[in-house]
Amino acid sequence: MASSDDPPAEVVARARDGDPAAFEALVGHFGDRVYALAWRLTYDAELARDIAQDVFLRVYQRMDRYDPAQPFTPWFLRVATNYALNARQKARRRQALSLDAPLGGDPGAARAEPPDAGVASVPEQAHLAERRRAVRAAIRALPDSYAGVVVLYYLEGLAVKEIAARLDMPEGTVKIRLHRARHLLREKLERYHQRK
Repeated sequence: MASSDDPPAEVVARARDGDPAAFEALVGHFGDRVYALAWRLTYDAELARDIAQDVFLRVYQRMDRYDPAQPFTPWFLRVATNYALNARQKARRRQALSLDAPLGGDPGAARAEPPDAGVASVPEQAHLAERRRAVRAAIRALPDSYAGVVVLYYLEGLAVKEIAARLDMPEGTVKIRLHRARHLLREKLERYHQRK
């Protein structure tokens, strides 16, 4: 049974059989969604693009593992999410080991934020942009096991049950990680505000 956001079954079948045009249609169907996930996990535009490209390469290599009797989208998103989380972890390790890694800064700052239509004044917009940067920095600093559940719950809008299915872990584990992540985020944001 297909889910409501599944691509057409015949496109998936052709992609599974190695049809490049059908796989390109899958890239078009999921491209923005995969990039958004990678962006929210890294807040680094270049790294998010690389992760998104690698996700599609990974899916292409694993298409033979997809069971056509199951909906495609949950399978695809599970592969994409797990790969993106692993890529985030590897990037953080590389950055920690790199002598050239920037100290501080906001790697996501290169991507301009559109002004918030609900905020009238320039100072209010600047304050909101500063708060967003602080939240992004706090999410980026979370341990990988917590960052994934935070992004999926708060930014992707998934329920605990959906996160558990996507990450292949018990719902109780998701709840514990969300609870601990909230505590860490609160601490990081309080420290940030104390420095202001």
